[in-house]
Amino acid sequence: MLKVKIVSTGNEELDQKLAGGLPIPALIVIEGAHGSGKTIVVQQFVYGALKSGLRVVVITTENTTIGYVRSMMSAGFDVLEYYVKGQLTVYSTQIPRIKWVSSTSKDILGLILNHMVESIEKYDVYVVDSFSLPIEGSKLEDIANFLTTTKRVVDRGKQVILTIHPGKLVEPIYVTLKAVADGYIVLKNVEMGGRALKAMDIIKMKGVPTVFDNVITFDVDPAFGIKLVPMALAKV
Repeated sequence: MLKVKIVSTGNEELDQKLAGGLPIPALIVIEGAHGSGKTIVVQQFVYGALKSGLRVVVITTENTTIGYVRSMMSAGFDVLEYYVKGQLTVYSTQIPRIKWVSSTSKDILGLILNHMVESIEKYDVYVVDSFSLPIEGSKLEDIANFLTTTKRVVDRGKQVILTIHPGKLVEPIYVTLKAVADGYIVLKNVEMGGRALKAMDIIKMKGVPTVFDNVITFDVDPAFGIKLVPMALAKV
C-alpha cells in the first residue's frame, strides 16, 4: 500500500486549515458553480505542487494554454519558470476553427484518458479544469471507465484533480464520483456582513491527519490569489 504524503498548497494559511496541505496519491474533486472560485483554487493547488517539486499537467477546457498561464501569473502565481522548464505543462481543448458537436465530448474524454495513462511516468499531478465539458454527451459507460482508470492512475502514486459544475453529472455517476473520490470540496458564493466572499466546504479529505475547519471562507485577491477571511472578521 502506497504511503500518503502531504503536499503544500503554497498558501501557508490554507495549509494550516488543511492540516498541512493536500494528500498524494489522491483523486480530488472540486465542485462549484460558475464564479465560485474553482479555477483559482485549482491554480493555488497547482502552484503548491510546483513549489514542492512535483511535475504537473493541466488540461483546461475553458481557456487557451497561454491564457491559462497568464491567468495564473495575474493571480500572483509566478509559474513562468516552471512552464518554460517543462515542470508545468498546460493543454487546451479549445481548438481554433473546430466546431464542437455532440461527439466531441466523447472524443475529448477519450483523449484525456489516453494521455493520462500514456504519460503516467511523466507527471505527478494531473488536473482537468473543467471535467464538466468532456462528460457532456459522453455515455455513462465511458464516464465510468474514465473514473475506474483514474483510480488506477491514483493507485500508481499520482494525484488527479477534477473540477465539475453542479448538475452536470447524472445521479449514478455523481454518486459514484463522490464515493470514489479521496477528497471532495464544494465551493460556494456567500455573503457575510455585507461582503461577497467564497466558501470552501470540505466534504471529505482522506489521508490528512485532521481537517481543522470543514468550512473555509476566503476572498480572491487579484494580485495575491486566495486570501483567507476569518469568520469573525467576515461578519464585521
